[in-house]
Formats: sequence, structure tokens, C-alpha cells
Amino acid sequence: MAACDTGLFLWEKEGFIMQERNNILISGYAKLPANTTAEAVYNMLAVVVCFDKRSGIIQQAEVTVVTGLARDFVADLMIGYNLNDGPDALIELFDSTYYGHAKRAMETAIRTVFAKYNDLHFQDQIRN
Repeated sequence: MAACDTGLFLWEKEGFIMQERNNILISGYAKLPANTTAEAVYNMLAVVVCFDKRSGIIQQAEVTVVTGLARDFVADLMIGYNLNDGPDALIELFDSTYYGHAKRAMETAIRTVFAKYNDLHFQDQIRN
């Protein structure tokens, strides 16, 4: 998987080169169920997304599960989803299509990603 494009834009202001990054990376973590392969390998589950801060659309997603198929499946569910739409529709889609042992941990980590996004979004509104 390619690295997340930083969305770097450069411009000149008062003789200085200024930069702005439009893509942001957020992660969410959750404890994996005991006695699973994923728990033996990772201990914690991580869901990491890179999104465009202007639109809220997830551009890349990764999750720490053992099989590549599961990693790709979850990423495919998340890529293109708009974080501004909240977690419920994504959790519902995930809940109806993913039946791995890490299901609850995955949902918890996804909700953590949304909570962090909401915190960042709120901070941006205060600054502007």
C-alpha cells in the first residue's frame, strides 16, 4: 500500500515559503480478544486512517490483523467514507459484513478514530 499523500501545498507569503498539509493521520486502538492469533501477534488492535481534512473523506486505512485478506477487507470498507457522516453507518456496514474474532475490538477502535476526528474538527473550528 502506498504512503498517504500529505496533500502538501506551498505558497509564498511576505518572502517566506509557507506550507499547508491537507491530509491528517488518526489512529484508534482497542484490546484484542484473548487466545486469538491476532492477540498473540499484536496484543492491541490498531485502526489507522489518513483523511483529507477539507472533506473528511478517508483516503487510506490500515488495521493490525493477521491476515492480508482481513486487512484489505476492512480498508476497502473504510476508504471513501466521510468522517463527517459519523461512525454509525460505517459501524453498521462493518457489523453486517465482518465476522472475524476481532469484531468488537475493531468497532471500538473505529469509534475511537471518530472521537479523535471530532476533537480535531472542533479544535479547527475554534482556531478559525
